[in-house]
Amino acid sequence: MHLKNIKNKSPGRNNMYKNSLLANSVRFALISGAAATAAITAPTAFAADESANVERISVTGSRIKRVDIEGANPVTVIERSQLEDLGITDIGQLIQKLPAMNGGVVTSTTNNGGSGAVTVNLRGLGSIRTLVLINGKRTVDGGDFQTIPASMIKRVEILKDGASAIYGADAVAGVVNIITRNDFEGVEISVQRKEWTEITDGAANDSVSLIAGKAFDGGNIVFGAEYNKQEGAVQGQYEGVKHFQEPLHVGDVEDFEKNGLTDDNSVFWGSSRIPNGRFLPNGATGGQVFDPSLAGCSGSVPASTSCFRDANNDFYNYSPVNYLQTPFERINVFTEGNFEISDSVRFESAIRLSNRKSIQRLAPMPYDSRFDPGANVRDADGNAAQGISADSYYNPFGVDVTDVRRRVTESNREFSQDVTNVQAVAGFSGEFAEVWEWNATYNWGYRTRTDIDKGQFVAANIANALGASFMDTDGVVKCGEAGAIIEGCTPMNMFGEGNISQEALDYVEADLTDTYNTRQDVLTLNLTNSELFELPAGYVGMSVGYEYRDEQYTYSPDSGKAKGAVSGNKGAGTEGGYRVNSLFGEFVVPILAGVPGAELLEANVGVRYDNFSSFGGNTSVQGSLKYMPISSLLVRATAGNVFRAPSVDELFSSPADDFDQAVDPCSTINYGGLSADGQARCMASGVAAGGYEQTDTQVRGRSGGNPELQPEEGDTFTVGLAWSPEFIDGFSLTVDYWDIELTKGIDGLGAQATMDLCYEEGIDEACGQINRMPSGNIDTINTTNLNLADEKATGLDTEITYSFSTSIGDWRTSLNWTHLIEREKTAYEGADVIELNGRIDTSTARDVYPTDKANFFLNWGLEDISITYSAEYISSIESPYFFFDEQDQHIESQLYHDITGSYIFPTNTKITLGVTNITDEKAPYLDQGFNASTIPETYRVNGRGAFVRISQKF
Repeated sequence: MHLKNIKNKSPGRNNMYKNSLLANSVRFALISGAAATAAITAPTAFAADESANVERISVTGSRIKRVDIEGANPVTVIERSQLEDLGITDIGQLIQKLPAMNGGVVTSTTNNGGSGAVTVNLRGLGSIRTLVLINGKRTVDGGDFQTIPASMIKRVEILKDGASAIYGADAVAGVVNIITRNDFEGVEISVQRKEWTEITDGAANDSVSLIAGKAFDGGNIVFGAEYNKQEGAVQGQYEGVKHFQEPLHVGDVEDFEKNGLTDDNSVFWGSSRIPNGRFLPNGATGGQVFDPSLAGCSGSVPASTSCFRDANNDFYNYSPVNYLQTPFERINVFTEGNFEISDSVRFESAIRLSNRKSIQRLAPMPYDSRFDPGANVRDADGNAAQGISADSYYNPFGVDVTDVRRRVTESNREFSQDVTNVQAVAGFSGEFAEVWEWNATYNWGYRTRTDIDKGQFVAANIANALGASFMDTDGVVKCGEAGAIIEGCTPMNMFGEGNISQEALDYVEADLTDTYNTRQDVLTLNLTNSELFELPAGYVGMSVGYEYRDEQYTYSPDSGKAKGAVSGNKGAGTEGGYRVNSLFGEFVVPILAGVPGAELLEANVGVRYDNFSSFGGNTSVQGSLKYMPISSLLVRATAGNVFRAPSVDELFSSPADDFDQAVDPCSTINYGGLSADGQARCMASGVAAGGYEQTDTQVRGRSGGNPELQPEEGDTFTVGLAWSPEFIDGFSLTVDYWDIELTKGIDGLGAQATMDLCYEEGIDEACGQINRMPSGNIDTINTTNLNLADEKATGLDTEITYSFSTSIGDWRTSLNWTHLIEREKTAYEGADVIELNGRIDTSTARDVYPTDKANFFLNWGLEDISITYSAEYISSIESPYFFFDEQDQHIESQLYHDITGSYIFPTNTKITLGVTNITDEKAPYLDQGFNASTIPETYRVNGRGAFVRISQKF
């Protein structure tokens, strides 16, 4: 980015009672226990027949099987019917649209900063603090929903409460538990295609899936496979959205607020690394820009000094070539089996395989000799530097060029991933003495990811290509000198767009290959007794267990990156791991039951001790109360502490480059606003009196692991009620207040915060993290992981469902609404509290915290016909303008409408047609938006969409 003169941004006592309670619980759960955002149905109910055995089931949030479904913890359930009604193939993006989800995530619309993965972010506390499980078991991918095919999902249970005492580390904000179709029978084949109107030239999403299952005496087996392909779309294909076409910022607030984004009120804010190049020859100031429009200056011949002019506001429009919808191709294969070995012992197994190939495309290589390799030269003071040799045939200045910034549009810059996941689970379970249940499970996972960076330069080769060169007697320009030719080398002409030959690119470029390997081993032993002993109010339940978990991680970067011998982001590899031994216990104690004023009052206590090889032990405790004054009303509350252990990467990763947006307080335009102490600190760090010209707001940081990191810690509290009035059959209401406080959050300060702490707050430790070049420009800023941040989130969840039947069909409707009361973040001890409720976090430029998010759903069904309408609401947000941070931009609320219809033919063929974003709402312009001047992970960027899905059951 080029910097202008803009100010700094700153459970009963007898069988009769059991069955009565069971009937109430089932009714209650059918109405209120399965509320969610759209087409939701309750889990399959069991009969409340007095002669039948009472079946106990497990629900996310507890290891103890219960006769009632609704528990003390708030759980939202998404049934498979919703996925089918909405044509969902990407379950992660659906979950992220739930009101309880907030903040920023990585999705297939995340280009810059994306990796092809899809994650979710419960309560906006970060995807790393949301634990993702499959059938209650951890995944090796850490929560990448690209590895979870929609065809295998039976339902999704979302525990919206901290659960470290039950599930261990990472369940800080809550748990997403995927329940699979392990009881499926028959064969089902589905084909779907989806396209969007906003994108020219296609960019469709296609999927094909197969699932087959067979039950037999003593067991069943299920097999499935799914293929999904999404075409990519660059911003230039979204012709109807102005801010997708150009990188713009508001320059006239009054006019913008009156007329919206126009050419007259916006500032083109492209990159200062332009295709024609910006050069600073030795001894010169200000820089020189090659101008091919000047007389005699076109073509690839050596440019004379008269073909250059002083550098000014020359910018490159990088927007059109950046992906907005990133392409991927994935294959998922899964199988599950359950077998009775004896009357009291069962064996279960599951294997999941997945492979994904994905790509992100950024603007062509922004070469910068300050950070990237070049010819070995000397600056005006004799210091070693990199640039273009004075002896290069194409150098018209006759002196070394020590500052070269050039957009290499002759080549593409892409980042691709090839990710393979293998997850295998095997376990035995059984009963003894009628009331005891046990299980032993081994869960193994392996993930390998190979990244390839295209469009980067090899140091040794570019040093030759930009070094001495000459034209031989045959009129061919060669590297080296006469009599000392560098064989295989082709000289590079950096002066002017189009002048870098393909031969030169072939010589200097290389595909850089990085490899990431993750292995997970988990052994879990569990013993449960739901009728441990009887109290007057009922049976005490208990579950105890032991778990061993081993996590190993290896990152092997390309050797060029590890040695700093290539362009782009560089850094060494890392290898590490940790082991966890855990003991856990959970107890349910009935206090009152079947008495006036207390149909039920019970307490639940969970405790877990985890011992990590990396830092030591931690104990988590959670307690809850469940009170039913009458059969139709449940009042519940939970409180506990949570923690998250630092990951292997956070602990052991080697320092690596990243480039943050930051404005230097020591730059010329900000220097005068500093105190005398701040100015003195600038000069002490190598800045000349009065400051220096900061021509690039992308500052290189060096982030890495820290073996001294301690766990993040926090406290959670939830209180609420669930009501299913007997006088309104089919109606339910749940309301829950929640509060989460997190301390010792793992984060790096970031380049901007580090500089502000040094020069504005006078913190010596911060100043020690800043390294400058002789010119005063920032070389690197150390942004190593630390236990720094405090975060707080408080809100109110409301879910309303109503189901009824009429002579013209069956109706289901639901409203799911989250109201954010408080959302705060403190970057480090002593820093100002950042208020985020209803705002965008400008430190990330991608995390959005709307005060209100809501989903509404209405489904009508008559015999073989079904029509579904759904709406998604995101309230308005405020965000400071990029140039005028004392003023807030108001981003209007967004309301999206979707409708689908399906028909089942007598042949068991089901056809579903759907239109999403019916009113074709455009992604709003955010002056602080990082990707495409909006937040693609929150707002819909593809305009109106349409899909057709055909399913055949046999």
